[in-house]
Amino acid sequence: MKEREQGSWENGRYYTVALALFSLCILIPMMSETMLIAALPVIEHEFSVSGILGAWILPVVLLVGAAFAPFAGTLGDCFGRKKVLCIFLSFYVAGTFMGGFAWDIWSLLFFRFLQGIGIAASPIAYALVSEQFPLHKIPMGIGFLAASYGAGSLTGVLFGAYIIDFFGWRATYYILSPVVAVHLIAVLWLIRPSYETNASGIDWKGTLCLFVSLLSLMISITLLYDSSGAFLWALPAMAICIISGLLFFYIERRADFPAIDLSMLKKPVVIVISATAILVSLITYLLIQTMPFIIQSPTGLMLDARFVGLVMMPGAVADMTASPLAGRWMRRRSAKVPVYLGAFMMLAGCMLYFVLPQSVISLAIIWVLFSGGMGIVATCYMIIMINSVPKERTAGATGLLHSSINIGGMAGPMVAGVFLAAYNASFTIGGEKWVLPTEEAFDLSFGFGIFLTLLILLLVYLICRYSEGKPT
Repeated sequence: MKEREQGSWENGRYYTVALALFSLCILIPMMSETMLIAALPVIEHEFSVSGILGAWILPVVLLVGAAFAPFAGTLGDCFGRKKVLCIFLSFYVAGTFMGGFAWDIWSLLFFRFLQGIGIAASPIAYALVSEQFPLHKIPMGIGFLAASYGAGSLTGVLFGAYIIDFFGWRATYYILSPVVAVHLIAVLWLIRPSYETNASGIDWKGTLCLFVSLLSLMISITLLYDSSGAFLWALPAMAICIISGLLFFYIERRADFPAIDLSMLKKPVVIVISATAILVSLITYLLIQTMPFIIQSPTGLMLDARFVGLVMMPGAVADMTASPLAGRWMRRRSAKVPVYLGAFMMLAGCMLYFVLPQSVISLAIIWVLFSGGMGIVATCYMIIMINSVPKERTAGATGLLHSSINIGGMAGPMVAGVFLAAYNASFTIGGEKWVLPTEEAFDLSFGFGIFLTLLILLLVYLICRYSEGKPT
């Protein structure tokens, strides 16, 4: 009896430590990303870029994450999830360490490219929870992982805005470098080894085609809004995007061990969840890209970087709180109530932008509603996705889902960049000339957000319909 109690206590302690380390795989990247949000106008000004090119700063990480997330999941299934997680986290450590020493926009984008490889490992954290935790602990574990997005955002906006305001944006990288290094060491030392299923047949070609397709898409969008005549190259870039995308699907259908198991797409619920993830992430990053300009621009509130944190911090708390509550609800009841509630909260947040007078308080209310709703919807579709595939394919399924999330996150800032570049004006601030967006750009972002949330509501209806009667 004492040995059983001792083993139970040791397992319980391991689950606590492991969940904390898995959560940090999400929390630290989110903290890093949200720390940079307040610095976007400053970085664009320092490197003399603006509009659509400046919109690459956030999505380049997600571009790599979108391409490599399913690949990371497949590698984890083949070689062991802990081993692959540590390799990908090593790239994140390297990118974080060098990011603070970027000398121009291109070096910064390259270092963020390395960070993107690390972010691609997040599906493995979900798969490890499914692999190593007892069945009854999995929904709550997934809820805590989902809440890590909000916790990371909270920490990032809370401290990032002040760090940037007092010490500059490079200080965020200097501070995070030892943190990510210690986290990697802890994962290597404390996480139990995971099983290997197959050590051959890795789909390198499919991953490369997906990466080229997404990169070409971003380049074509950028070139379309280039005023120097380079827009003529947008059509060849779009052609490369389409061709490499078609090659990707062709390779995946023929590969023995594909990066993305397209057979999962035969299930309608998987297709609908993937589409929902793309739209939720797209609108989230669209607004994340827009909010700092609303707060700091002369056509907005004309406040300093610290207020970006003050406005967005309550929303991060709402996300961090709502996600585990949604996981707890789904463990006992169905997903229908929370997923609808979350979608309507997102819609209400976007609509209130056109109703409330613009102020710090009104923007904070808008962000609380939107972020809380986003956290609920994300938790619900993650749990439904994992329950819709066999346990041995959870890494592949979460890889597919995180690719969808990253594709949406990649597209969101690009769409915002188009809006911000289409409507801007020159201002003289502190004796320097700044090119900043006007109020019309902000209206476009939130108006497009309303349209996307209406589509999300339709997809939520389909998710509930296709998953009805399935245990959560």
